[in-house]
Formats: sequence, C-alpha cells, structure tokens
Amino acid sequence: MARRVDAEADRRRLARSVALAGAGDGVVAVALPLLAAGLTRDPLLVAGVAAAHHLPWAALAVLGSGVLGAGDQRTVLGLASTLRAATVALVGVVALAGVETLLVVAAAAVVLGLGEALAGTVEASADPIASDGLARRGMVGLAAVGLPLGGLLFAATAGLPFLVAIGIFALAALGALTLQPRPAEDTPAPGAGRTGVTSLVPGTGAVTAVAAVSNGASGAVLGVLVLFALDDLAVGPLAFSLVLMALAGAAAAGASLAPTVGQLLGLRRGAAAALVAAGVGYLGAGLVADPADPLVAVAGLAVGAGAGMAAAVLVDAVLHLDAPMRRRDQALAAFHVRVWAAVPVGALVGGVVARSTGVRAAVVVAGVVLALAALAAAGVAQGGKTPVAEKSG
Repeated sequence: MARRVDAEADRRRLARSVALAGAGDGVVAVALPLLAAGLTRDPLLVAGVAAAHHLPWAALAVLGSGVLGAGDQRTVLGLASTLRAATVALVGVVALAGVETLLVVAAAAVVLGLGEALAGTVEASADPIASDGLARRGMVGLAAVGLPLGGLLFAATAGLPFLVAIGIFALAALGALTLQPRPAEDTPAPGAGRTGVTSLVPGTGAVTAVAAVSNGASGAVLGVLVLFALDDLAVGPLAFSLVLMALAGAAAAGASLAPTVGQLLGLRRGAAAALVAAGVGYLGAGLVADPADPLVAVAGLAVGAGAGMAAAVLVDAVLHLDAPMRRRDQALAAFHVRVWAAVPVGALVGGVVARSTGVRAAVVVAGVVLALAALAAAGVAQGGKTPVAEKSG
C-alpha cells in the first residue's frame, strides 16, 4: 500500500515538473526568436537560431536514446531543467545589460534545445498512457501559460522573460529531483540501442521521404515565422505569442483529429489530404498576408500547423504498417533520424529562400512543397481505406 501511495505521489510530482518545464519552454519559444529578430532582420541568421534550437533533437535521434545509459528518470529530467535554467539566466543577464549577440543567442538555442530533447526522450520512454499524459501536461504548460507569459514579459523588456524562466525551470528541476530514483524505462524505446544514421528498411523509403520533406517545409515556416509576424503582419511581441498559441492549439487539434481522418479516408489518403490542407494553409497565409488584417494569414498558418500535425500522425502510422515486424525498430530509428534532421535543414533552406525572395515568398514556397509532398503521398497510396486501428498490427 505504501509503495502504491509513493508511486502515485511520484506521478503527481512528475506531472507538475513536466508542466512547469513546458511553461518555461513556452516562454523561451516566444522570447528567443524575438531576441534574435531584435538583433538582425537577416532571414537566414534568424532561421539559423531556429535551426540551432532544433538541432539537438536530430543529434539525439542519431545517437539513440540509449546514449542516456542507465540514467534514472529524476537525474535526466533534473539535469534537463537545470541546464535550461542556467542558460536562460545567462541570456537574461546579457539581454538586460544590452550586450547580447546573435552568437550568444544561437549558442543558447542549442543548449535550450538539448534540455528539451533530453526531457522529451525520457518522457517518451514511459509507457504509452503515461507518455501521452505527460505530453498533454507539457503542451498545456507551454501553450496556456508559457507562450502568453513570454510575450507579455518581452513586451516589457527583452531580458525579463528569460529571468522569469529561471524560476520556472528551477521549480521543474526541483520537482524532478524529488522523484524516487528508478530507470527511465525497463523496456527500451524503439531504436534506443542504435546509434548512428540507421539505414532505411526496404519498403519504408517513400513514406520516410514524404515525412522528411513535409517536416522540412514546416521547419522552413518555423525558421522565418517571427519575421513574418513582425514585418509582414506588423504584430508586436504579445500578439506574436498569441499567434504561437493559435498554432499550438491547431497542432493539438490536428493530432486529435488524425485518427478520425484515417478511419474515414484510410491512412495514406488521409495523410495526402492533410498535406494538401497544410500546403493550402501556408500558401494562403503567404499570399494574403496584410498588416491591416493579420487574422486571415494567422488562420492560414493555423490550418497549416493543424493539418501538418495530422499528416505527421498518419504518416507515422503508415510507417508502422509498412515496416516488417522484425525490423520495425530499425525502421522507426531511421525514420526519426531523418524526420528530426529535416527540421533544422528546412529552417535554413527557408532562411535562404527568404533572404533572396522575401519572407512571404518563403512561406508560399513551403506551402507548394507540402502540396508536392501530398502528391508523393498519394503516389504511394495502396488500395482502399486502411483503418488507424491496424497500425498496431
């Protein structure tokens, strides 16, 4: 009985820690790109900060979650939050002193991204029900608390959101370190023991390519999003945080609706339809962007984010179906490496396109690329409807 009570208390502490860390990540998600945009309006340099923030996810995908070794849950989560607390402290101090540089911001983005990736790896290694619950807690903390708080604080002064984030991450670290020591997961996550760039499993190349291209296109939008919001839509820091809230909410809705879409259309056709919707959303946002009426473009961005997330869920399910059971771990490892690597690469490509043709044009191009990915997805569609429930088989 005592052990059951202790386990329940541990779950509550873990949930609080994840929610707090999510709130801190939300503050950073707003403040870091705004800080970069305040230093330069060069789209490639701003996109480089976004790429740096997502690079650790790709690196951990290459190294495999097994790189964490036998580290227990509290140690890894505590380290991840402590790392982020120390980094935002440094950024906050230099920002308040007015001596921040783009190099400092980019370096901070890498370390902050590493903290997020470490925490995400541990959270994902929990059993599916617990993992989904933690993900929801983190998303609520990020979208409902962190994003608006980051915009509000940045509007006051650029260094303030980072200083407030120190306390948020410190509380998250404290919550993690009060957990009972135990391995993050007795059963390794798929691909956990693999390191390096795993080769593709035959039959999974097409779906992996579609996922990587679509993630790259989404990364291109993400890389220049702050400039699109500030310059093409003429919104301020607080409004930018509300834009991010809208996109986060749309992405959550897309993930929730994906199983229904899969049941109605089949996984492959559903993924193709979702990619078309995402492409149309971003294409429309780029074409109709107008400072006098930014809500129309924001709606397009939200459609792109929501449909893109739905497509990601459905494509992942297709991979589970296409991969032979005995090689599914290898297929998943190869898939995740390429999909995560596509985000920073896409951000940099988006920055190059924006530098040469304009930020709006980069958003339009991303929409076109997603539409092309939809054609590729339709090309690999097989047969009729494939129920989502079959992905477990």
